[in-house]
Amino acid sequence: MSESSPIKEALYEIIHEIGQEQIHELLSNENFVEIFEKIYNPVVNKIADTDEFKKHGILAESLTHYLFTEMLIPSQRKIIFQNTELDMVIPNIIELQKDTHNAILILFVKTSNTNEIKQKIKNIKNIQNDDSKIWLISKDEIKVPQKVFFTTKESFNEFLKNTKDFIEKNKMNKLNIFKTKT
Repeated sequence: MSESSPIKEALYEIIHEIGQEQIHELLSNENFVEIFEKIYNPVVNKIADTDEFKKHGILAESLTHYLFTEMLIPSQRKIIFQNTELDMVIPNIIELQKDTHNAILILFVKTSNTNEIKQKIKNIKNIQNDDSKIWLISKDEIKVPQKVFFTTKESFNEFLKNTKDFIEKNKMNKLNIFKTKT
């Protein structure tokens, strides 16, 4: 973990308790609902004294980063591109520069301030003008034209399946295996 955070510490503590082997088995069976139930909710319940939107946003981003790494889904996170902070890009900035239709930009909502969220979307639209390629992950519903996934087991399941489908459809997955310990 590059930066210390009680949310990330709680996340990796739960991941360690579950074990890599069980997580890999769930991933290989695409049992994303069970992964969410075993990891997400226990971490949320462990964290107190944090703004709910910030907690869910940081946790969703951290869990997504971990799962994408384990699933070998190409992505870049926490980067500045054209003076805009991007939470995550699938597959990477190089592909985004070549053809915006081959890249998804993900915004993890960490505030309840609708104006702030809409400003971030506006900034992202300067880079990716296709609303269907801008995905938001949010604790609550947001009225925007972009695709919004929620921090619920059903919606997060859909998010992971849609990501996997996008990668496969665009032939971006290098290997169809999971990371293993050496």
